[in-house]
Amino acid sequence: MTKSNKVEKKLKILFLYPNLNMSTLVPNAISILSAVLKADGFKNIALFDTTFYDTKEDSKDEDRVKSGQVQPFNFDERGIKLKQTDMFQDFFQKIEEFKPDVIYASIVEDTFPIFKEFMKPIENRKIMVLAGGVFPTSAPEIIARLNYVDFICIGEGEGAILDLSNALEEDKDPSNIPNLWVKKNGTILAKNPIRSALDVNSLPVQDLSIFEDVTLHRPMMGKIYRMAPVETQRGCPYACTFCNSPEKNVLYDDQNAGDFFRKRTIKNVYIELKELVEKYRIEYIFFVTDTFLAMSDNEFDEFCEMYSEFKLPFFMNTRPETITTYRAKKLKEVNCSRVNIGVEHGNQKFRADVVGRNYKNEFAIKAFNLMFDAGISTVANSIVGYPDETRELVFDTIELARKLKCDDLNAFTFAPYHGTSLRLLCEDKNYIDPDALAHIYTHDSMLTMPTLSKPEIRGLMKTFVFYARLPRSYWKEIKLAELETKEGLAKYDELLTLYSDNSFNLAGERVE
Repeated sequence: MTKSNKVEKKLKILFLYPNLNMSTLVPNAISILSAVLKADGFKNIALFDTTFYDTKEDSKDEDRVKSGQVQPFNFDERGIKLKQTDMFQDFFQKIEEFKPDVIYASIVEDTFPIFKEFMKPIENRKIMVLAGGVFPTSAPEIIARLNYVDFICIGEGEGAILDLSNALEEDKDPSNIPNLWVKKNGTILAKNPIRSALDVNSLPVQDLSIFEDVTLHRPMMGKIYRMAPVETQRGCPYACTFCNSPEKNVLYDDQNAGDFFRKRTIKNVYIELKELVEKYRIEYIFFVTDTFLAMSDNEFDEFCEMYSEFKLPFFMNTRPETITTYRAKKLKEVNCSRVNIGVEHGNQKFRADVVGRNYKNEFAIKAFNLMFDAGISTVANSIVGYPDETRELVFDTIELARKLKCDDLNAFTFAPYHGTSLRLLCEDKNYIDPDALAHIYTHDSMLTMPTLSKPEIRGLMKTFVFYARLPRSYWKEIKLAELETKEGLAKYDELLTLYSDNSFNLAGERVE
């Protein structure tokens, strides 16, 4: 990254994070970017974050509580209240008061429509706008259609945004900055190449002070914690077809920009953890790495030795193949509280051929057993409604889920995100409008395909945990609960009450 002298600079920077209601954690991309800019002398930095606005819609977690996928929680226990004001009016007021020179917006596909709504008040103002994040990287052509967007960041943003900020500060031409598409008067002036993947160990500790204190609080297993995201790796070594992480590997390989998948040193992670605990009073860590246990045994041992100093409860994502008896035991010793394990599908052939996940079901069953025996809470993630999936294939996933000793089951409707190979497959088969935007938190499939209808997918989604956890003797009733009829809705409510009484063990047998 380009470094300039650290004289305090005048450029006024506003980060925009158009988040869904209480969705995900603090975006460490923004907190890292803020730290990078402040280290270079940019102090006039503000943030507008929509996470804790009351949108009158259920958040992801609240919605999953209703379907039995997440334990109930209450923000009142920490005195946390949602904002009752209109977020668009508040954003306009923020613009009026702060008077930013440039807006840096972090966007995923789910939040792109919200971003466009936020841009309406400034469309005719002299405020430059950069759009970066996963969606602009995957679909820059869509972003480029927006007249009010001046810059599009492709790939990593730290170096590009620092260079752009210095160019704007010094009134220099920004058109040749790597990683940026540059527009003027609606015309694309430059599509610059990708710069070399940066050394993730060179980055400063993320700046959580840019967020309101309330934003650090998140629910976990029914309780509210001060939680912080920590990146131990950037990128992912795997190639799941529903995920856009592999796209970045290809992007950087094609442009000879180095490996996108990189690991931080354990020492570097330690420095960050220590500051997060001491400066921000963090109580719970979420390691935001795509596959946390994608590491050697030596790296794992080094991590455990380091983390034993903190022993804060932590949550991570991983794959069944990365879990061993030894690792499960050690994770418990350092206070691993919860593990999100990607199962994705229950049919081995379909999972290998369509999903890009080639492992045997026995690996998944064993992985959950090991975590259960170690006393670590687990979540099983599955997806329903893949292209060309049938009802029979969905029940293969249900049958596998019935064999897993997990505390929670997450079933998501397949979302055909831009930048994924399955998105291209869906477009090639005319299962989806090429301009349609994916959204992970929907119950309705975006696909129109011959094997499963949208109502069928919706019904299977909402009853997934019932099929997976209740005895088979209830399956006839569950099938009725799939339907959006008066009788079906009444049966669903009845089964939800039955399921929520916690009188069934992990094998789906009633505990008398």
